[in-house]
Amino acid sequence: MKILNTEKEDYHVHSINYSDGLNTIDEMVRFAGEIGMKKIVFTDHSQKGNEKEGKSLTCFRSAAQRWKNVHNDIEIVFGVEADLLNEKGDICDDIQGIKGDFIILSYHPEIYQGAKKKLTQAFINAIERHHKIINAIGHLHAFSEDIDILVVVEHANKYDIPLEFNCRYLNPKWGDVKRAKLMLSKAKSIYVNSDAHTLVELRDGRKKGFDFLRENGYI
Repeated sequence: MKILNTEKEDYHVHSINYSDGLNTIDEMVRFAGEIGMKKIVFTDHSQKGNEKEGKSLTCFRSAAQRWKNVHNDIEIVFGVEADLLNEKGDICDDIQGIKGDFIILSYHPEIYQGAKKKLTQAFINAIERHHKIINAIGHLHAFSEDIDILVVVEHANKYDIPLEFNCRYLNPKWGDVKRAKLMLSKAKSIYVNSDAHTLVELRDGRKKGFDFLRENGYI
């Protein structure tokens, strides 16, 4: 299994500007510089996700195309945490009609409109249809009791799509560590991401994940 990012890089971060983070993009970037990070990818929730949650965005997404990092030398990318919508494999991968430069495809129970018993097939169909634009499969080990993880991992591997080891869901209140280990046992490659919605999660999330990988012999 190949780990695609270092502990100084995070490919799954949220902001208050474009979804449900608690901090602005500029606040996150400034703080990231203070803790020595090298790269952040803002993968805020998709348009469907924001609408379902009743989130009123504070900024036009088009403004991100003009945004420049004036705070430090961290590389900043604007992506989208795309939503799996149904068993046909339809996805929403935009915010206000604008696509992202890095796409994480995730299943969120409150957004998905298909039959839960068909979630595995939904992922297979989405991967088959959209593999050219999907950069990672998000937190497969969360909300996963109706998902055949090994089948989804097999299809992701087939198209060289990395899996996300989402450190937020190492918390047993939210995720299933056993299913995370199952995913890790077969994944060809992974990103280790914080899924940070706060500054403290940006600081501590990936460390918990990398510590877990070391303690369990993955590194």
